Amino acid sequence: MKKFLALLLALAMVFALAACGQQAAPAEAPAEEQPAAEAPAAEEPAAEEPAEKTAEDYSGTLTVYSPHDSDPLNAGVAAFEAAYPNVHVEVIADGTSNLVNKISAESANPIADVLWGGGADTLAAYKDCFQPYKPSCIDLIDPSLVDAEYYWIGESPLPMVFIANTDKIPEEDIPQSWADLANYDAEKYGKIAIADPTSSGSAFTQLCTMIFLFGDESDDYAAGWDFVKSIIGKLEVKNSSSLAHKDIDAGENAVGITLEKAAIKYDKENIKVIYPADGTSAVPDGVAIVKNCPNPELAELFVEFVLGYDCQVAQNSDWGRRPIRSDVTPVGLCPLGDITLMNYNFDYAANNAPEIKEMWQDILVG
Repeated sequence: MKKFLALLLALAMVFALAACGQQAAPAEAPAEEQPAAEAPAAEEPAAEEPAEKTAEDYSGTLTVYSPHDSDPLNAGVAAFEAAYPNVHVEVIADGTSNLVNKISAESANPIADVLWGGGADTLAAYKDCFQPYKPSCIDLIDPSLVDAEYYWIGESPLPMVFIANTDKIPEEDIPQSWADLANYDAEKYGKIAIADPTSSGSAFTQLCTMIFLFGDESDDYAAGWDFVKSIIGKLEVKNSSSLAHKDIDAGENAVGITLEKAAIKYDKENIKVIYPADGTSAVPDGVAIVKNCPNPELAELFVEFVLGYDCQVAQNSDWGRRPIRSDVTPVGLCPLGDITLMNYNFDYAANNAPEIKEMWQDILVG
């Protein structure tokens, strides 16, 4: 009996355990899969700025056409080559007219890189042969001495002045302005020396200075031509531009109209230089880059150099050339800012030169 009860108890425990085993524990819901975190994108290395070129990095051959006198020309080129030792400069020297005609003839296959020198009114007439370049020092140059589109940049201004001999005329009677020329007493002091505008570039500029100062482009400077007519009888036209100052020094004339750079060479007590109070032109020698030139980078480098402070100082102190930069104080010359400059119409002078010369001839012969 005891054995039978023990068996029943054992069987009951077996069935209870089986029932418990069938009640499975609820499975935990699987956790939602989280997207794998993206690895941060690797930062691209910053692009390195190209290193600024040193003087030694520039190399090659630069061809410069120039009408400048040999001494300042050679000195400027030598200084450039010293500053850029791996650049060689080939120089072709000739008159301005010959050089611009040569540049024009070579336009399909340019040889020159730069024209250094030549009157800006001539450069304006050939501006299609050049390409614009705005130099870094442009804010230091009077805007009237620069092409509006930067096809040429003035590099040495050439003011027009009066020169007088006080042995032949008292100082109080020396004309102080262009307007004063109309009241000049030619019967008492003799005629005013001027070169022929049809053959002299400086005299052509002097003629244009007068018609631009007193006239207006809207009517082809009619009032300016009226002024020229009013003084034509007081003028003695010389066959050489140098005689417009040499004959004053020699006493052949009391008063002349000439270039500043010619007049200031007479360091004499009896020779006076007058900057017209009503304004004068200062048509500069210019510098320009030839269109489609072989070496544009070197051409720009050369323009920056000749307009640079050091070159401007040297050209003035060593060769008497007037600096174009307002931060260079000229040696032996009054500052350009002390001169009243008139508005010289470079393009009109360049584009109408034949007609201007013809009008002059018609007035001269009456």
